[in-house]
Amino acid sequence: MATDVSATDDRIQKAFDELEAQKNLISNCTLIWKNLSDHFSSLRQTLADRSQALDSQLQALEAQSKQTLESLDLREASIPDRESAATALIGERKDAVLSEIETPDAKPPDDLQGILRWYCRRMDSAGLWRFVVSRRRDLAVLRKEIAEAVAGSVDPTRLVVDAVADFLDHQTTSGGASTGAGADRCWALGMLVRALFDSEGRKAPRVSDSMRERAAEVAEAWKEKLGNKQGEGEGGMGGSEAQLFLQMVVAFGLSSKFPEEFLRKLVLEHASRKEMGKLAPGLGFGEKLADIIDELAKNGKELEAVYFAHEAGLTERFSPASLLKSYLQSSRKKANAMVKSGNHSAAATEEASAAEMSDLRSIIKCVESCHLESKFSVDGLKKRLAQMEKVKADRKKSAAARKTQGKRTRSTGGTGPPSRPAKATRTFNAPYASYHRSPTVPQLPLARHPYSYPARGGFDGPASASYGSAHSQSPTVSQQYYMPEEMSGRPGGLPHGSSINYAGFDYASPLAAPAQPSYPR
Repeated sequence: MATDVSATDDRIQKAFDELEAQKNLISNCTLIWKNLSDHFSSLRQTLADRSQALDSQLQALEAQSKQTLESLDLREASIPDRESAATALIGERKDAVLSEIETPDAKPPDDLQGILRWYCRRMDSAGLWRFVVSRRRDLAVLRKEIAEAVAGSVDPTRLVVDAVADFLDHQTTSGGASTGAGADRCWALGMLVRALFDSEGRKAPRVSDSMRERAAEVAEAWKEKLGNKQGEGEGGMGGSEAQLFLQMVVAFGLSSKFPEEFLRKLVLEHASRKEMGKLAPGLGFGEKLADIIDELAKNGKELEAVYFAHEAGLTERFSPASLLKSYLQSSRKKANAMVKSGNHSAAATEEASAAEMSDLRSIIKCVESCHLESKFSVDGLKKRLAQMEKVKADRKKSAAARKTQGKRTRSTGGTGPPSRPAKATRTFNAPYASYHRSPTVPQLPLARHPYSYPARGGFDGPASASYGSAHSQSPTVSQQYYMPEEMSGRPGGLPHGSSINYAGFDYASPLAAPAQPSYPR
């Protein structure tokens, strides 16, 4: 009986175990099916989204193609009119140039704009860049008018290339590169090359193949001259010269004519130049431009890295805010180090303050020029700069006040040399007031008198001198002249001089003159 009950329990337990196993299997199958269903639903949604995106792109492409075809049709239809207009413009310019060539003695216009156009119409590249150099004081007007003047020439690209070639020849013959004169003229050539770009200085002009080859020859000769200079130990290109060279490379599409490492070296060495950030994307670096920006940031040139990243559209990869914060921290550390190295002296503090103010201005200018106000606020920096400028102005005022106080102290008997008292004003009938050099000598009665000095180590002067008939007979009064002890070398300020008679000049005054301080001769 007991055995039958035990067998029944075993069978029941075994049945429950089988049911539990079936339950787990069903649960796993349900979970797997649910996962598969979600996965396929996601795939269907993804495919639907991509299909919709492709349909949108196809529609946009069709609309763009339609618009492009319409534009091409319009341009093709306008070709005859544009040809006529271009022919008329060329003819007009040709007639103007020929008329000027036929009258070589004709004087150029008087105004700056007229002179620029006069040189450009005549295609006088040598005269143009020399004239621009000579009118540097009118830099603002030149920047405004030069682009229009160059565009009005018969062949703008040829005009600029010939100007650069003549500049290089002049540099070679006159030694301008070695004396520094070349750097003073590079700004003028850079202005001419920049006139070929668009208004923002980013889009290069369309250049014919013949002019590109001509520009390549000029640039290659320039590079060879640079190699010769380095071989002779004269150094490489300066900042302005390197910027001009790279402007030529970008304007005429010559990046493939030169080794990439050579161009990269020029960019890194002169990254602080104003135009370098705009030129770097046009030098054909491609993805390697990011490596240049990263190297600038690592070498402590965070501001230059911000400019490069902004122009190259890599601000997402190189955060301007983090770069500017790093530059600001480095600037403060540098200022603190300058103060510490100078033992906190006034000169060291002044130098550190000037360096920090310059860095703050550079940061503010970078943020404003790159329109980064939303990513990096400069309000705090402007307040800090205003405070530092106020402290600097107050320090200058206090220094000027101390200097003025020192002068006043010397003029009132301080440690400095005394100043002469003001002379008494003399009218037409009023005689000169008596003037004495030593306060130890009693004041003489006011009268017309000659001065008589004892003849001890002195000299004999004229006995008398007459000034007008009214004073020709003047009584004489003797007076000793005392020399201070520190000048005479004798104790007590012994009297010196010789017997001299001055007669005939009226030294009387209606007011008694006060005793005057002594003045060493």
